[in-house]
Amino acid sequence: MIDSERLFLLPIDANMIDALLMGDDVFFSKYGYINDGGEYLNPSPEYLHKIKARLIEHPEEYPLAVDQLIILKDSKTVIGTIYYKKLPNYGATEVGYGMNPKYEGHGYMTEALNVLLEYGKSMGVTIVFAETSCRNFKSQNVLDRNGFIAYKEDGQIMWFSKMLL
Repeated sequence: MIDSERLFLLPIDANMIDALLMGDDVFFSKYGYINDGGEYLNPSPEYLHKIKARLIEHPEEYPLAVDQLIILKDSKTVIGTIYYKKLPNYGATEVGYGMNPKYEGHGYMTEALNVLLEYGKSMGVTIVFAETSCRNFKSQNVLDRNGFIAYKEDGQIMWFSKMLL
């Protein structure tokens, strides 16, 4: 588990996926967290099974390259996910994230990304890439507030990077 001032990040595992597949009530009774991650924690069963299969087939990726649940400390509410998309290759990896829109505007994703970057740095990550839609100004702001630099754009997608030194 990774801590910040208002959040903690919890790496998802196969048992958590099983609980999510059984429903939010089962997830709450087993883990004590309210699932309010919106589409980010209510994906299709097929997608959850795909994540679980990857966890089982690639245990070396746990806990660095798996979805981290973003949880509000004060209410124990899961509001989204953030993750490194793969293990670092020569120190390089890519980050992805998503959050229930009703929690936007409070700096939660900026805070979550900040602590994930610090965690990655402690695990040998030296450069992180990200991509977002050219129209997703909120995501661009999160990246900007965490020191990412835009380096490429094609009219639909913007690519960013950040060195962790």
